[in-house]
Amino acid sequence: MLPPGHGRARRRAARGQLRELVALHDGLRALTSTLELPAILRTVLARIRVVAAAEALSLMLYDRERDELIFAATETLREGALTDVTTSLATSDGATDAPGRIVATLRHGERVAGQIVVEGPLDGDAFDGEARARLRRLADALADECTEGLPQDPEALQRLFARIAVAAPSHATTLTLFDAQGRRLVFRTSHALEPGVIDGVRLRADRGIAGWVAQHREPLRLADASADPRHDPTLARRTGLVPRSMLCVPLVHRERLLGVIQVINRLDGAAFTEDELRLVRGLADHAAIAIANAQLYREVEVASLTDDLTGLGNTRTFHRVLPSLIATRLPLSLLVLDLDRLKAVVDTHGHLVGSRTIATVGRLIAEQLRPGDVAARFGGDEFVVVLPATDTAAARLLAERIREAVAVCARPDGYDVDISTVTASIGIATAPTHAIDPDGLFRAADGAMYAVKRVRRDGVAIAGEDPRASTP
Repeated sequence: MLPPGHGRARRRAARGQLRELVALHDGLRALTSTLELPAILRTVLARIRVVAAAEALSLMLYDRERDELIFAATETLREGALTDVTTSLATSDGATDAPGRIVATLRHGERVAGQIVVEGPLDGDAFDGEARARLRRLADALADECTEGLPQDPEALQRLFARIAVAAPSHATTLTLFDAQGRRLVFRTSHALEPGVIDGVRLRADRGIAGWVAQHREPLRLADASADPRHDPTLARRTGLVPRSMLCVPLVHRERLLGVIQVINRLDGAAFTEDELRLVRGLADHAAIAIANAQLYREVEVASLTDDLTGLGNTRTFHRVLPSLIATRLPLSLLVLDLDRLKAVVDTHGHLVGSRTIATVGRLIAEQLRPGDVAARFGGDEFVVVLPATDTAAARLLAERIREAVAVCARPDGYDVDISTVTASIGIATAPTHAIDPDGLFRAADGAMYAVKRVRRDGVAIAGEDPRASTP
């Protein structure tokens, strides 16, 4: 004969397994719906929140060139202080169930002993039916523990709130108790997942628990990470978060390490379970595929927008960025640059030296750029430089620096060949002064550049002005 409650236990286990399958299915669907890496990272953290309620989540990406792990997406739970309010009226506060709220009643027999209200699910906009059922079952179990002595026992209160947080992880929890004297005691605490606390921090790939997982490509489940000899306390001091229970799982795709996922401190203070480790590993497998696809897409996109010879943007880059910048970053100036006497260098020393000369000029231009400026190779030996939020006077100063850098360059990178005869003619046009659309702005700057070449070369001219008024 089966023991009492065996059927309920089996049903709960079945519901738990169904929840796991739903979480994995939803995670896979969300991860494969985009090729944008930031969206994928946010989705990974959101799905982990569903399967492992924790104080901190981190997704680190592996930088192969520097052999480092980069914190690319992080969330750290900040808990508000536990506050209490005592009133004289033993009445309900009128809270009712809503998509983002669960209300569970505490009962001693027929008497209402209190109420639990959780609001703002950590993993989305609405609580699901399982969360509502879990919290109400917990309320039934907690009713006998919510005695008159509970308000004088802070540790018991904290344990109670931790159990509530596991049943229904939320941004805010309110516990209301009605005592024998008719007073209404209200206790509140709040939780907020704060994103980006350590985003961008880099660690050597051989450092700490995450480094060990990255090197060995094996998952870890630890009951007390801070006592583990592999633990590095540097980040714990920075965040104020002392790691106890931990899941740490590698992100691997086709035998290539992509990163590491860390889940720190289960909300109820217990150790993470093997089932939770299995779920996070399943999400990590899906995430690794999505991240690999996003990185490949990004590499292809960058390659399609990059000039192979100079490393600057190409014509496609120019045509993509100029319209959007004109629409938002006025005044905007455009430089059009063409090399002088390059043909003579090619005729004397060959096309390889000519190509190296163009590459060297690309480097010289890049060295003069400010954050936000965009340079591209537009043709054989012609370049364009887009200068957002830059008026004509400032554009002229930058153009002169580029012109001078080219003029004083006597050798191309990697070759002992004289190219001192190669100079640059540069035209400038500013929106909205000289044109208000991309085509008009390019024609104005291109015309100014050709005006310099006709008059003397090695100079800078502004659209509509006589280039002879400018001296190199």
